[in-house]
Formats: sequence, C-alpha cells, structure tokens
Amino acid sequence: MIYFETHKKDKGLDFIDINIPSNYNELDAYYKIRRDIFCEEQGLFVGDDFDANDPKSIPIIAMNHYMGAPDQVVGVVRIYEEQKGEWFGGRLGVSKEYRSFSKFICPHLFTARDISALYHMSIAAGLIYRAVSLANYLGCHKFSAHVQEQNVKLFKRLHWNVIGEVEQSGKKHFLMEAELEAYPPTPIYTTPIKANTTLSSLAHVA
Repeated sequence: MIYFETHKKDKGLDFIDINIPSNYNELDAYYKIRRDIFCEEQGLFVGDDFDANDPKSIPIIAMNHYMGAPDQVVGVVRIYEEQKGEWFGGRLGVSKEYRSFSKFICPHLFTARDISALYHMSIAAGLIYRAVSLANYLGCHKFSAHVQEQNVKLFKRLHWNVIGEVEQSGKKHFLMEAELEAYPPTPIYTTPIKANTTLSSLAHVA
C-alpha cells in the first residue's frame, strides 16, 4: 500500500495498493486506462492496444482506496517473459489526475516487513519498482522496456540505461535496461492470485 498526501477537502484516508488485478472489474479497468492513455490521449493505437504480448503478461495495477475501501484503478503496467530470464515491461500509464502525486510512504513496496523512507517520486515510479522487483523475484536476469522519449529522464533516475533508439507505433522510443541490483526481488504480498499468474490464466485470453 502507498499512502499519499490527499488534496481532497475532507480528511479521509487515501492510499494506493500496487497489486495484480483480483477480479474482472479490476482487469476491465486496467484495459480501460490503457485505452484512455495509449488510444485516446496519445493516439498510438486505434480503438484498442491489445497485442500478442498480452496473453503472456502479468498485469499490475495501482488501486486508489478511499475511506479504507477500493475506489478506482489509477495506474497500470504489464510485465512478460520474452525468453528464459529475459523480461519486458510496458504499457506504463497513470490517470491524468493522479500524475502529480509525489510524496509517499510505501509499506511493502520493497520488502515484506520494512516500510520505506518517504518516497519522493510518482505513482509511475512505484509501478516501475513493483514491476521490476516482481520480475526479479520470478527469476529475471535482464529487464528491458521501450520507453517514450519524455519518460527517459524518469527511468534514468530509477537506475535504467539507454541501449538504443527504436520506433514503436510510429513514435520514437528508447530501448532501456534496468540495473537489477537496484530492484531487490520482491513478490506481491496481498494478491489472492499467485505471483506467476499471467493474464491468459486470469482472463482466459487465448
């Protein structure tokens, strides 16, 4: 769970749980955020951004809670194993109204018991840490992603290196690799779904 400073007028407790979708409603919200960002906002895809990597992907969501109850999915990312030990991340996105949050206390983001120090980055950064650390836990020895140009600085701050420049969906991206020593192997603790569950086994997508 990630607790953050709320801008709401009332003083209800808000927190964000980074997890794997536990039901079809959360999975639908995961896809909706992807469509909102990559189809509607950025125009990288028409209608739908589902691709051949989705059936082997593990979807990860950032779920906002309000007054102790799940409220809405506000961020997404996916990870998948390209070949043995080589993992990719992608479809990283955060809802517009949640992109400005940057001061967090992060229980269980890194280890089972410890609470991290005050976290001065974004929900996107939390999703990146969760994604790479989970892949590392699942046996990753190389983690890569195709990163849009405007996000390269964020990834560099999170211990990623640029490998080369590529074009994806008609837009310039950079192939980047994570420095895995910065991402200690960390399972997702609270999900009722096993950590190695893929999207195909969750949603029965062929």
